[in-house]
Amino acid sequence: MNEEAKKKLLRMIPHALYILTCKCEGKVAASTVSWVTQASFHPPLVVVGLKKETHTFEVVRHAQGFVLNFLGSGQKDLAQKFFKHVGPEGNLLGGEVFQDSPVLKHPIFPKMAGFIECRIIAMVEKGDHAVVVAEVLEAECGPLEGPLLISTTGWNYGG
Repeated sequence: MNEEAKKKLLRMIPHALYILTCKCEGKVAASTVSWVTQASFHPPLVVVGLKKETHTFEVVRHAQGFVLNFLGSGQKDLAQKFFKHVGPEGNLLGGEVFQDSPVLKHPIFPKMAGFIECRIIAMVEKGDHAVVVAEVLEAECGPLEGPLLISTTGWNYGG
């Protein structure tokens, strides 16, 4: 395989950045993710790629649900906070105020472009990432304009 061509072309696939959050049995997870797409209108489904060897993956797998918090176009610094595991401190997560989502009670950040609350309906654990298929149960727009695209940050993830 032409590794350089593969890497270059796979990095051309456009991706926005999100903070995926989850809470289960006293454990809280929050991670910046980018491998996300809509997969169905009826029912509304999304697909998320999650790295399997992470705290976030384990919490999401046990909770069978999560929230995707949509970053605003100017929130690169916030996205960077969640590249590694951070735990809650009171009502702060990564130094940001959070509250519980309306249906599944996962953390949401009110000062973003919005959130979708999702229940997992299928998971494929192949390769180093799991493909998680989830139904959107609730959605709410926030005060900021989005999305924050990976291509605007100077970062790469993929290839």
